[in-house]
Amino acid sequence: MDDRPVGVMDSGVGGLTVASVLRRKYSAESIVYIGDSARNPYGERPAEEIARFAGEMKEFLLEKHVKAIVVACNTITFNTPPSFYEGPVPVVGMSADFSALPKARKVAIFATPASIAAHSHRRGVARALPEAEIREVPCDGLANAIEMGAPDETVAAILRRCIEAYHTEGAEAAVLGCTHYPLKRQLFEALMPGTYFLDPAEATVDEAMKRLAAEDALSARREEDAFYFTAGAEEASRLVSEVFGEKRPVLPASL
Repeated sequence: MDDRPVGVMDSGVGGLTVASVLRRKYSAESIVYIGDSARNPYGERPAEEIARFAGEMKEFLLEKHVKAIVVACNTITFNTPPSFYEGPVPVVGMSADFSALPKARKVAIFATPASIAAHSHRRGVARALPEAEIREVPCDGLANAIEMGAPDETVAAILRRCIEAYHTEGAEAAVLGCTHYPLKRQLFEALMPGTYFLDPAEATVDEAMKRLAAEDALSARREEDAFYFTAGAEEASRLVSEVFGEKRPVLPASL
């Protein structure tokens, strides 16, 4: 057994959707979260810059003595080199296993421009549904609008433009390829009624815990969670309370 916390990193608040799955499914595990809201959005940055920022967050979590790191950010996952996943503890990125998708003739992938440019989601969907028509949708500005707490009307307007520009109407299934997007899942469902939306968070968390179980490193008891943000602690505190159903300490961090 290993009672050290699990580290979770994201470019901002989106990774809370992954951390909440970790809490729900593996309640004995404690969490140390770092969100780099000060430099959000990552999804419109070059890969080299994304990798550098991600490396700084990784070091931050290692200094907190975590036993594993979950990269709760698709943009980081698909824009960092293999060496990023090496080190003293397991580092697990967002899953690209989309075998849970239902049979569909048309599948939409909603993600940041940087994630779409890597085409990792597309390859994952093609493996799961080789006959499907795949529409990649780079949602410029959507993650940042969610990060900044924009009104639902503003978020919906951005999303509507993306749906119309990339003709995803009628898609039977869609991948939420940014961890910010499940925070506004109701808007996706309202604009694309009848579409099955897949959130890779559960598969990601299960993979990380499988790694820890193989090393007999699951926790027997939970300590207090800690949530760190490089900016926007007040908005982050509200979201942490909303996602986890109770107040958690939210602390400032510098990278």
